[in-house]
Amino acid sequence: MMKMNLSFRVLLCGVAALAPTLCYAGASTYEAGQQLSPAQWKRLAGTTVVRLGSQSLQTLPASASATAKNAGAAGSAVTLVVNDRGVVGESRNEVVVSQVSTQEVQQMVGKLSHAAIGVQYFDHMRISQLTFASFQDAVSAREQLKTLLAPGAAVDVPIRYGKPKVR
Repeated sequence: MMKMNLSFRVLLCGVAALAPTLCYAGASTYEAGQQLSPAQWKRLAGTTVVRLGSQSLQTLPASASATAKNAGAAGSAVTLVVNDRGVVGESRNEVVVSQVSTQEVQQMVGKLSHAAIGVQYFDHMRISQLTFASFQDAVSAREQLKTLLAPGAAVDVPIRYGKPKVR
């Protein structure tokens, strides 16, 4: 009887340990460069659509974006988006400003409606990198900076549609 009770406990522990794995396997996981099937794309109906220049991008749910965090640098948030062709892209919620002095960008950062949570200035290259709490905040800041800065300034929200490969 005791041996059967012990076997039952081992079996129960095994099932308990396996359950989270099975639940995770059923969750949708996305990665940069992935082409969504029509069924996957249809399930995204109702997600937030963000206009970035001439592109319309759907942001994937926070749970899907959370799985992508291990792909980024420690502490950096990652937002997954889907472009008009159904390809998944990855944004670090950053705005990169170039071709204008970093001093000019520093003056304009205080005028943005959403505060940057991280700022890096590379004076020698005339590049500024602003990090925001969300993708929507980054897109909004991009639009504001395009109007606030000199016409020659390049203001972008980088989105990566593939993973770098070692050659």
